[in-house]
Amino acid sequence: MSDGHPTLFTIKLHHGGEFTKFPNVNYIEGTVTYVDMVDIEVFSIHKMDAIMKGLGYSVRPVIYYHFRVPKVDMHFGLRALGNDDDVLNLAHYVKEKNR
Repeated sequence: MSDGHPTLFTIKLHHGGEFTKFPNVNYIEGTVTYVDMVDIEVFSIHKMDAIMKGLGYSVRPVIYYHFRVPKVDMHFGLRALGNDDDVLNLAHYVKEKNR
């Protein structure tokens, strides 16, 4: 992961599936893809769109992104990833993990 580069991280993307309903929120029937060497200092929703386009998805009209807070289950730990404030929230967890 960081190996002396505290701003680099790996994104583990779950895509092509769907969320189950409350109370047992889960993500099923999708694919997992890892994207290495992502720099949180320059990460943005536009970069996320580019990653998804590289996987063959159309990001228009709308694609919704989320991340899970480390060590918290899907029901309580799922957070939106849709704007700069959300990216800053993600950055907090990346930097905390890479310390």
